[in-house]
Amino acid sequence: MLYAKSENNSELDGWDLVWQDEFSDSTINAAHWGFDIGTGAPVFDAYGISSPIFVPEGFPKDNFSVRWEGKLKTEHSSEYIFYTVSDDGVRLYVDDHLIIDQWKPQPATESAGKITLQANQKYSIRVEYFEEGGGEAMILGWECDSFPKSLIPSKNLVTGTGEPGLKGTYFPNKSLEKTSSNTMITRIDKELNWVTGEGWGNNELQYYTDVPNNIRIINGKLIIEARKESFKGSEYTSARIKTKNSWKYGRFEIRAKLPQGRGTWCALWALPTDWAYGPWPYSGEIDILEHVGFNEGDIVGSVHTIAHAGDLYGTDQQGTIKIPNACKGFNKYILEWNENEISVSVNNKSFFKYSGGNQSWERWPFDQRFHLLFNIAVGGWWGGAKGVDNDAFPTKMEIDYVRVYTQK
Repeated sequence: MLYAKSENNSELDGWDLVWQDEFSDSTINAAHWGFDIGTGAPVFDAYGISSPIFVPEGFPKDNFSVRWEGKLKTEHSSEYIFYTVSDDGVRLYVDDHLIIDQWKPQPATESAGKITLQANQKYSIRVEYFEEGGGEAMILGWECDSFPKSLIPSKNLVTGTGEPGLKGTYFPNKSLEKTSSNTMITRIDKELNWVTGEGWGNNELQYYTDVPNNIRIINGKLIIEARKESFKGSEYTSARIKTKNSWKYGRFEIRAKLPQGRGTWCALWALPTDWAYGPWPYSGEIDILEHVGFNEGDIVGSVHTIAHAGDLYGTDQQGTIKIPNACKGFNKYILEWNENEISVSVNNKSFFKYSGGNQSWERWPFDQRFHLLFNIAVGGWWGGAKGVDNDAFPTKMEIDYVRVYTQK
């Protein structure tokens, strides 16, 4: 087994140091690092900036439906293409013709339908939508020979009483069923353009930023800080940083102190850069460590593949180790990865190994370039399994250095 000579000595017998960040500058090195921003919600640029706040205040965010009704004003005679982006189901009627029918649970998905309309007319328009759970999306767009794909603006929508926009009736169920008047809400929505956070696929609660409150360098340490604060529809902020460099095989060493607090979920991990085998989990994921605040000191290392992903309990793709001072002191978290094996260790004590070099890509997609990511999530399916202790915030992860080696 190979050991560093000291915390300040980056030399290792048998390894060449090829990349490092000791965080000795006062600011984050933009040549080394990029950021993931937001809530994990998808972006649909053709329609402009979507609002992250969808339902009326106090209305449930899951298991609801909406019917929008009004008139569509046209300015050109043309075949029009109408677009919806919806998570989950949607139906679109124009001039009483059903032109989009996607009444099913689905991620944020763009659909299209065509109809020929005449200039300077008002056509009936009705949009029906339901949301089952998780992130929400509803966008209504159009295009024709006279203009490109874009959001339908409020000047082209009018309610039955002449106001700009569409009248939306919000139902506290997925089936557009009328209920007592005190559980249904009606409002005028000038445009339909919402995409809310998907919690990065894990039902997480934070909004990731790149501002100093959430990520900074202090006294030679990279600080990632999760905070309890309202920001763009989220109740927590944090940061997720990633390397701009990518590597295929090597030794990756991160010296870090982890955050405390029930509801936190921090990770030092790696994702594929090229996604050669397809979207997650086809192209793999390597977790050098995951740590949830309600199990302080329990370090989990794992890999995700199409063979096993998500809950890895009882598979050969996960290992654990107890590090009592994980949140009180610095420890070295190490990934060694070659063409045949992935090994994860803490302070050079190996606790997880995964072999698969001779296996098909379904078990071993780890023959491609990966990059590193570090973050603190809040809540989520795992991190929030026992709730979130708001008194624990702000809480931070400190990273002393990151070093990448290749074998001599």
